Amino acid sequence: MDKFVVRMPKSSPSSSPRKGGIRNYKQSTIESLKGVVIIEDLERAKIVLERSDTKEELKIDTLKHLRKKMPAKEILVKTGLGKTVYKLSKSKDEAIAAEAKKVYKLWKDHLHSKVGRPVIEVKCDLKTQNFRNSARQMILDGLKREDGAEGQSSDEAKEQEKRKEKKDTKHKSKRKKSEDEDEDKDAKDKKECDSIEVLAEYIEREVYQSTKRLINKPYKRTIRKLVFTLRHQKDVRLSVVSSSLSVKDFVKQNLQEQMNF
Repeated sequence: MDKFVVRMPKSSPSSSPRKGGIRNYKQSTIESLKGVVIIEDLERAKIVLERSDTKEELKIDTLKHLRKKMPAKEILVKTGLGKTVYKLSKSKDEAIAAEAKKVYKLWKDHLHSKVGRPVIEVKCDLKTQNFRNSARQMILDGLKREDGAEGQSSDEAKEQEKRKEKKDTKHKSKRKKSEDEDEDKDAKDKKECDSIEVLAEYIEREVYQSTKRLINKPYKRTIRKLVFTLRHQKDVRLSVVSSSLSVKDFVKQNLQEQMNF
């Protein structure tokens, strides 16, 4: 009876693709993104690459893993991993040097592509945006404050009246020239006004950044202090407008005062 029985070998489960072309997808994680890195992993990779007792295969596998990541410049500088990869690209071992060169070139091209890229600013909620716009307007009013707002003497007022009368009594032949000069002056004033608006926005942005991008008590106190200083301290206001006092230093001085409360 056995000669009529054909014994077939046990076959493993079929590994052929499913009917209908259905593919199995794997869910991505945050850690799998190129721009997301774990500092602990980078520091471990640095140690592995720098140790002399590390096997060649492990170094190559580590470099291949690093090729899947795009760390930021600040992280490379902080961990020192960029210098380590660069040193390995000059290694005597050709396999390690070739893999390190790929990683170094990939990171270098990535960092160069980000140079000059405009910073994307996410708009705040309406309440925060209105508060910031109000702060910018107060700073702008402080920067535009003229000596006349602080009180003019009667002699200065009379002198201005005399200059005005003298200008009105000029000959008609010079009136056209005077009008052209006035137009140039108006254009110049408009340009200065635009530059002051940019300066006010820059000051507010610096305060916002210094307070960790929060509308908190340090932000509000600093804005009030800045506006008070610009309104009542003419020398400081002129220094800020003329750029003899940098905006960063101006904000830092007042921010430190407020943070001490």
